[in-house]
Amino acid sequence: MSVQVDTYKSTLNTSNNQIPIIDIGDLLDGKKEAIKDVSIQLKDACNETGFFFIINHNIDQNIIDSSFEHSEKYFSLPMHEKMKVRQNRHQCGYMPPDVAVHNDTFENRETALNTQRSEAFKFSFDLDSDDPDFGKNVRFRGFNKWPDPKVSPGLHKSFMDFHMAFQNLSVSLLEPLAVSLDMPSDYFNRFFARSSSMTRIAYYPAIDVKHDQISLPGHRDSSFLSLIPPASGPGLEIMMKDGQWIQQPVVENAVLVNTGTVLVRWANERYQATPHRVRANSAEARYSNIFFLYPDVSLLLECLPTCFSETNPKKYKPFTFGEFHAGYCERNFGYAENWD
Repeated sequence: MSVQVDTYKSTLNTSNNQIPIIDIGDLLDGKKEAIKDVSIQLKDACNETGFFFIINHNIDQNIIDSSFEHSEKYFSLPMHEKMKVRQNRHQCGYMPPDVAVHNDTFENRETALNTQRSEAFKFSFDLDSDDPDFGKNVRFRGFNKWPDPKVSPGLHKSFMDFHMAFQNLSVSLLEPLAVSLDMPSDYFNRFFARSSSMTRIAYYPAIDVKHDQISLPGHRDSSFLSLIPPASGPGLEIMMKDGQWIQQPVVENAVLVNTGTVLVRWANERYQATPHRVRANSAEARYSNIFFLYPDVSLLLECLPTCFSETNPKKYKPFTFGEFHAGYCERNFGYAENWD
């Protein structure tokens, strides 16, 4: 897959040095000193931008390329075929255009309601029969909806290969993240042992662009972390601390990572979740595959003891991700609340 960025016309700031680049090669090689080194860089990145690139991540490019190939094939199917696996209340399946509400956006209401041209296909883990949640109707656990393999041969394996590769990559960041927050390095591990992570395969068709039109309104992710390999084309914009939007720079062979509101709440706003959006493009369709690292749906997430004090009291009550995410889905994807 070749990422083309020179066709995108924009007056936005595109300086590469505004998004930090973190080399995690030594971390993945198991070098002990790397946890501390990466934690220092993560602390700076999560404080300043909420976005950073990781390089030397060891994900096979063939896995990424395959997922994009199957994405393009899937979204080219007739609408009636895609709707056979329409998105359910667990956020799994196909999301058609013009249905999401995005009540959590900070764009004005008119912008948010007139920018829903994108389509998406979402999935999580396929539960094995020996999983404690198998067959127990636990929300967000084990409710994937897959297209007929005769219609989309190879899609299931390709997408799950992508999902597992990015799950493994994302959890490798847990230890340095914990250290960056002055916690024991293994603190987060148990909360992600039975993760409910999700992948969103997205399609933004080329459209007749109106002035300043947005394909996905400005928002913050409801994840712990979000990981994004290079998309098939430009469009992602990131709001910096000064309120200015920048076009996402492209770093060769890097994965873009951003912090989500789960981490923000857990860390009592010690870190930030940075707003971002996708701008409409008339030149070409855009495909983007995004991995969202989610914790166990049932474990209680309480403010980290290193993140509050008498002068900085807790800003959020303890919560489970299941409850938190259910509220997020109801506000932004209410159309699917009654879909099986």
